[in-house]
Amino acid sequence: MLIDRAFGIDLGTTNSEIALLPPSEKDIVLYADKFGRKTFPSAVAWDDKKNTFIVGREARNQRAKTQVIESVKRKMGQKVLLPLGPHQLSPEQVSGTILKELAVRMRETLAKETPFGGAYKIDRAAVTVPAYFDAPQLAATRCAVELAGLSLVGLLQEPTAAAMYHAWKHKLADGNYLVYDLGGGTFDVSIVRSLAGEYQVLAIDGDNYLGGDDFDRAFAEWLRRDLVKRGYKLDLNVKDVPEDRAIFQKLVHLAQEIKESLSTTEVLSVSKEGFAEDQAGEPLSLEMEVARSLYEGVIANLVDTTIECARRALLRSENIAGVGLSAIDHVILVGGSTRVPLVGRRVTETLSKASKNPEPLAEDVDTSVALGAAIFAAQRGGTILRTEKGEMRWTSSFAVSGKKWRGAIDPLPEGKILGEEAVVTLLGEEVHRSQDLSRAQHWAVELPEEESRGAPIEGTVTYLSKGAEVARFPFEVVRNVSKPRGSALSRATVLAKDISIELSRAGARTRKVLLPAGTGLPTSSKYEFFTGDQSGVVVLRLLQNRLPIESIAVKVSPDLPVGTTVDLALTCDESMQISGTARIGDKEVRVDVRTLSTEAFDAPVDKLLEEAELAQKSLWGSQAEWFKHDAERLTLSIRESVRTDPDKLNALCLRLRDLLDDARGGPADDLSPPKATMDAEMRALRQIVFRAGGSLMGRSIEEWEIKLDSLQKRMDDAYENRAATDWRRLHNELQALRETAAQEDYAKQRVDDVSYLRTRCDRTILWAAGLRREVQECTISAVNDLGELQRKEQARLFEWVTRVERDLAKAREAAATVEAPNIVPVRQSLEGIESELERITLGLERLPLLGLVRERVQ
Repeated sequence: MLIDRAFGIDLGTTNSEIALLPPSEKDIVLYADKFGRKTFPSAVAWDDKKNTFIVGREARNQRAKTQVIESVKRKMGQKVLLPLGPHQLSPEQVSGTILKELAVRMRETLAKETPFGGAYKIDRAAVTVPAYFDAPQLAATRCAVELAGLSLVGLLQEPTAAAMYHAWKHKLADGNYLVYDLGGGTFDVSIVRSLAGEYQVLAIDGDNYLGGDDFDRAFAEWLRRDLVKRGYKLDLNVKDVPEDRAIFQKLVHLAQEIKESLSTTEVLSVSKEGFAEDQAGEPLSLEMEVARSLYEGVIANLVDTTIECARRALLRSENIAGVGLSAIDHVILVGGSTRVPLVGRRVTETLSKASKNPEPLAEDVDTSVALGAAIFAAQRGGTILRTEKGEMRWTSSFAVSGKKWRGAIDPLPEGKILGEEAVVTLLGEEVHRSQDLSRAQHWAVELPEEESRGAPIEGTVTYLSKGAEVARFPFEVVRNVSKPRGSALSRATVLAKDISIELSRAGARTRKVLLPAGTGLPTSSKYEFFTGDQSGVVVLRLLQNRLPIESIAVKVSPDLPVGTTVDLALTCDESMQISGTARIGDKEVRVDVRTLSTEAFDAPVDKLLEEAELAQKSLWGSQAEWFKHDAERLTLSIRESVRTDPDKLNALCLRLRDLLDDARGGPADDLSPPKATMDAEMRALRQIVFRAGGSLMGRSIEEWEIKLDSLQKRMDDAYENRAATDWRRLHNELQALRETAAQEDYAKQRVDDVSYLRTRCDRTILWAAGLRREVQECTISAVNDLGELQRKEQARLFEWVTRVERDLAKAREAAATVEAPNIVPVRQSLEGIESELERITLGLERLPLLGLVRERVQ
């Protein structure tokens, strides 16, 4: 007989673990190698001699000799290929290789286990993911499970898995938990409430780009700078030069060793001879003592970031459910990086001491996620017993607390009915008989007395056909070992980020949240929208936060009235697969969200777009208009390039970053806006004042000189003293003066002046040239029907601006020779050209709005 029992896997950044809760549920079986090591390195290498992959610790041990792929979890959901031997592997393929090897090792471990006289079948798994994983990362994890040849019973968020394990181990009753999960590559914090066996995630926060790896890189950079001071040549370009990247990786490995040693000692003597070579070929050697306090000073800001994430999660859970820090029963530490002493101290000082228990639970930090996943897998996947004659599917536990056993078996799949009735016996005595095998069978029986605690009670389920036995399934029930575990009905997974739809509102694009972050899964909702134009296509563009995850263009009749109802129904399951239907008039289409991979960029694209949104809200006046114009165009192009063009995406993200730096300053600027922006505003104001010559805004030229000198002195003082508040106020004052002076100066100009006409003509030429470039560079949707419509409109706008430029050339030629008495016809011609350019601008702004639905009829 085969016992098909789902197991749990923690697919980690640095290490992975696999575990199974056997039917007896006495103890969880956790894979360990022959030396008792329970963690399995998430590393893959290629063996040229054997022409095969090597995985785990064997692969990690080869990293000094050959290329090894590690920390692949941080690349899940990205469209990248990783070279390894003769292969180019996607992150999903690398993770699939790790998962497959874990399953092989677990099968070998369980080969010695023979419950009910049978053997385990290992091909169903629950896999954990960071709470803050987004749709592309979840989709990549599902793909990795498939590539490993496993059947997925569910994705479970890592902090929830840890909470399940600690509740199981310590027999914790109802309570609220703050799970602080700091692993090798990601950080998650979840506020989890357990109530009557149900787990509810109240709030999550975290950072997919923060973990122990970042501690290592931060200290590796400190080591690099220290070695430079000692005379070594280490001006490394890690991003673009593979040799430099390899040198820095050696420093990272050294930093990792130092981190691990400083977890148990206050001062470490480091002696490394020739562990790498610098850029001049000089062997690197390091002799020094490293104090724990020095190391902690380097990583302190990273640890503080995790505490801020925890505070944000607590604020949300308090707003949603009234569960603040004082209501937390236990703070649970998860992940190998929580062994860093500074992490434990900061969590205790800032979180645990204000909770109901002043000390955090910090047991099994490396394995608690896998152990919790095993519990979840058992309750979600149940137990399937298989013989040559058929199978039986159990949903009840074989571990019992007290004297009464409540059993249950599911109906068999269609075509596998083994008989007309089923008989359940315990120690040879019949305890249940059923002749209805079409529905789940439940029973509750008193168990016989046991001679010893935990001794198994033998039983069987026998299927009969016309009174004759056709299949028999032995089992065992164990009393007084039961521990609490969450119900299979628990909504243990929540959305990490908002799912939104893009709308057209008041001539601009906007987002409406459909499924907010924190929504328990599975979930389903219905929405009503309305068509916004008669373009012949209706666009449903779903976003995760600010990035597209699906765009559907539905062809409709161009005669379909504006304001036609669009009914949208969405369903999101536990693994965040989104599907649904959309009805437009009498037409219905299926919505299946194919989650998309994100592209490489130095910072997460979604965070960059969020920065742009926030920056736009902080600006005003002409500066806000200028920023909005450029940022909106770049944002649209970035969203479309995520789907179509990774190289273009990188370039666009860098341009948006430059735009942000121009508006509010970059990493090197400690004042916002940057000094260059303030200096440009001052130059522009001086030009307007001295060009006007006479009175402007009620001030004479002499009074303006005094005012400008005063402004300049205040600017210099604020900059020297780094007075951020004064600097910002000065910028607002300077911008207001410049804009008001420009308006008054423009109003004073004589429209019948020839020099004014020629200046106006030159400005219009620049306007037209900019429009031509924008029309050429506008990003066309990758969705077929919408893209075709946008290309047609782009061609029309390009032809239009080309014709206007020809008319503008004639107007410029006329303005160059016109005399004052004959200026009116030339001015009128120029005004007509400007009107056309305004209409082209509006057409260009409407291009990305084609087909977008509206929230209400306008």
